[in-house]
Formats: sequence, C-alpha cells, structure tokens
Amino acid sequence: MSYRLKLVYFIVLIFIIISAAVSIIVVLPTIFSNSNKQIKIMTWNISGAVGIDDKFDVNRIIDEIDEQNPDIVGLQEVNSYVEISTLAERLNMNYYYAEAGDTDEGNAILSKYKIEDVEAIDLPLIDGTRARVLLKVRLHIDNKNFYIYITHFSRYDKPKDHKNQANFVGNLISKHTTSRFILMGDLNFAPESEAYTELMDNNKVTKIDTYRYVNQDSGFTFRSNSLFKRIDYIICSYNLNPTISKVICTKASDHCAVLTQLKI
Repeated sequence: MSYRLKLVYFIVLIFIIISAAVSIIVVLPTIFSNSNKQIKIMTWNISGAVGIDDKFDVNRIIDEIDEQNPDIVGLQEVNSYVEISTLAERLNMNYYYAEAGDTDEGNAILSKYKIEDVEAIDLPLIDGTRARVLLKVRLHIDNKNFYIYITHFSRYDKPKDHKNQANFVGNLISKHTTSRFILMGDLNFAPESEAYTELMDNNKVTKIDTYRYVNQDSGFTFRSNSLFKRIDYIICSYNLNPTISKVICTKASDHCAVLTQLKI
C-alpha cells in the first residue's frame, strides 16, 4: 500500500472518529439531562364555599385559585351548591367530581392537563362516620404518567378511622413504587399522630411531605373552634422535588389551601 493511500485511509479514519464523538456529545445531554419543568399543585378544603364569615361565595374560591394559577387542584367538601362544572369552566380547566356515598359532598380535581383515567374508591370506616371517598386520577405530563390521589379522611376525632384509612391508602400507593404520585387532601390528623406515621411509612414506599420538606414552621391549615392544626397535606413520591410549599389562608374557608411547586 502506497504512502499516499495510507494517508487517505488515516484521514478517513480520523474523520469517522471525530463524527462519532460529536454525535455522542450531542446525544449525551438528551440522555442524562434532568427536566427543569415545574408544576404547581394546590389542595383546598373549600367547606362548601362557606367562609369563616359564614357567607356562601363561590367567587372567592374561584378568585383565589385563579390568583395562585395552579396546574392541578384537589378540592374537598365540594357539594352541589358549588357547581364544579361552572367553576372549571371559569378557570378553563378540566375537572372530575367524586361524591362520597349519597352525602351530596365529595372531592374534585381541576387540571390544566387532560384527565386520562378516573376511579372513585370508597374509604373504609370503623367509627360509623359518614362515607368518605378517594379520587384517583391519571394524568400525562411531560411524557410521564402521574397518579393523583385526592381524599378527605374521617373527621378529626376519629383516630381509628384515620389509621385504618392511612393504611388503606398507603397500600394503594405502594403499587406505584417506581411511578410518580401525588396524594393530597384534608386528612384530619396532625403530623404527630399514629395515622401520619402509618401513612408515611406504609410498605416502605418513600413519600415526601412537601410542606415539611421545604419549611420549618408548623404550617397550620385549620382554624376553626379555636383549633389550629396542620391537617391538610400534599404528599408526593421520592422522584418529585418540592421547591416551594406554602399555606394560603383567606376568608373563603375555615381551611387554608396548601400550594406546592414540584420539579418533575
């Protein structure tokens, strides 16, 4: 083989190596980059749109949600007076409502994203309190599946129900050990309770209490009858990163809303 031919082969080989290296450099950021997309999640027990001033006013609920501009909202104590379809229309969001038994009250989701799958699941009862429901929804966000759970546990003086319901919901969530999930709602128990420990430690599925993750203060969400407690939560899977979490209190309800921003 002549020297000139060897030189041509060598130049071609160098060109192939450089081209391959450039291709790898271009592809690597796509493979290993983390998404910088963030979404806002809001949960709120709206108390049937009756505020701490005993006035019924759906517009205050709408205005507060609109001001916070969340991507997904979980609402509790929604009833027929609230007219969730009208509320969703005014906020330009998709919605679904799940009633708890025949109570004319339940939970609802508002979402900027298309609601893919929906399931309403009755919660177990021990103390004979009124029916409670868990709303489960699947959303597709940024090419990822998200499982959203919205619920309202039995009233605050029913610890047996709380622990049982926490175990029940924890078992459902345990099916998503590698998925992204968000659990939100009025759980009616404090972080110091047995039910809280039952929920957070259930089946060794790592969960993040988003408010506690971001903040050091008590973060009380309930302020009725001189009771001040943190009983409203946004809890997410380990593969979501809470960057902001705050409590928003208004006259519109005796519960404060919780707003969390998640890096997904």
